[in-house]
Amino acid sequence: MEWVKLLLALGAVAVVSQAARHPKLPPYLLGRPTAHGFVRHGDRFFDNFDTPATNLVRSNVTQKVDNFDATNGATYIQQMLLQRYWYNSNFTQNKNIVFLMIQGESPATDTWISNPNYQYLQWAKEFGADVFQLEHRCFGKSRPYPDTSMPGIKVCTMSQALADIHSFIGKMNDKYNFRNPKWITFGGSYPGTLSALFRQQYPQDTVGAVASSAPLDWTLDFFGFSITKKSIVTVFFRHSMLAKCEPSLYQHATTQSHKNRNPTTEQILFNFRLTPAFVDGQYTQLDIDNFFANVYSYFQGVIQYTYDGRNAATLGGLNAQNLCKKMNDVNTPDVITRVKNTIDWVNTLNGDPVGGLDNSYSDMIAVLANATYDDSGDIGMFSAANRGWMWLCCNELGALQTTDQGRNIFQQTVPMGYYIDMCTAMFGADVGIKFIRDNNKQTLYKYGGADNYQATNVVLPNGAFDPWHVLGTYNNNTANHMTPLLIQGAAHCSDMYPTYAGEPADLAKNRAIIHDELKYFLGLSS
Repeated sequence: MEWVKLLLALGAVAVVSQAARHPKLPPYLLGRPTAHGFVRHGDRFFDNFDTPATNLVRSNVTQKVDNFDATNGATYIQQMLLQRYWYNSNFTQNKNIVFLMIQGESPATDTWISNPNYQYLQWAKEFGADVFQLEHRCFGKSRPYPDTSMPGIKVCTMSQALADIHSFIGKMNDKYNFRNPKWITFGGSYPGTLSALFRQQYPQDTVGAVASSAPLDWTLDFFGFSITKKSIVTVFFRHSMLAKCEPSLYQHATTQSHKNRNPTTEQILFNFRLTPAFVDGQYTQLDIDNFFANVYSYFQGVIQYTYDGRNAATLGGLNAQNLCKKMNDVNTPDVITRVKNTIDWVNTLNGDPVGGLDNSYSDMIAVLANATYDDSGDIGMFSAANRGWMWLCCNELGALQTTDQGRNIFQQTVPMGYYIDMCTAMFGADVGIKFIRDNNKQTLYKYGGADNYQATNVVLPNGAFDPWHVLGTYNNNTANHMTPLLIQGAAHCSDMYPTYAGEPADLAKNRAIIHDELKYFLGLSS
């Protein structure tokens, strides 16, 4: 067990932000930043947008709790959902052009409906569009039931969300008297999936869609996300200017062969300030797996958002190249110290405190198993949102980011069983491996995955550095204006953010393609 102690010492350097998210949660859960969600991650850093849009309507629309129950339950009146939406009319030219930003696995806020620097709002201004934003059911204030316990959480699904969008568009057409409207949906990451699938499932409702960084091949064992020999992250390390980074990453997981094999508990506590301390016989395999999930998530996070310019952190150098410089620092011979320094650097640029780690797996599960909506502030809201995201993955999406597929940089430190156990602990004994596997298969069967995706008038941008891009579709149908894009040098949802000096050159070219497709969708092409 001595080698485990050393690996635990490595894992313990995963320092968390006590301010931005719940202190008991890791920095990422299945690729999702626990503080703000995929697309909102880091938006608090924008310093060029302080004033919400004027004339911004915040309201609710009444939806069915179960869109597919003809009776909608025994008591119809009691089975309704108030779903939040936002309406920004500042750009309208009364042309019946309507943009809809689909929100996903986080509480929706004013940011994405009112910050004029975001790309889709720049296009809304150009085309004179009315703009809406719709909050996803079971997130924020859009609550089918008072909590997310079983069985109520079972209505929190991708299919229900798509049906909500269909109903919402019809109701907004009536409320705002749109006549022969030209709706275009937008979404990034999981909402990008919704935007793509809505265009496929309900083509009569819109004239087109933009689906940024949209996974469609929802894979149960998504080892391609993790830093493995087969992953896009490793390919990025190995085939770029950062080729020397991979050996350092691999070395940090095998250091027990080169370092002192007998670290004492006192040494671990002194170096990494674990709270609570690891005591022989009192930690579990899940605690060990949890450490490594935290450690490699920092590397995943940097790659996932590298060079996107979305905030002060990435603009200030939080990118893959500088990560590898930290990992190859010749002034720090000890590789474990390099890992600690790298994680401290990530936290510093993200504005997160550098300190000790709450290292209890059971404490993390206690937060995620809590089915109540906590309205006491951001920490509570985002805790509920993390539970909602885990339900989407355990119930439908999969995307369990393991490292146990053969020889790889982080070795077999985060196995499939870790995530299966998390799902069961959060949602009950019925949500075990068979439930998770079969429901994930059903999702792929129902929607066809990436290879079978077909729709008209849809743009599907992906960043080449984004680990999620391997789950996107690259089916190109010029006649139907189904346009996949692979943006070199870009990462997760990079095309959605404001332009910035020094951004990857391929971003401008691909934004121009999206712009031209929007003109075609709207019938404005010459």
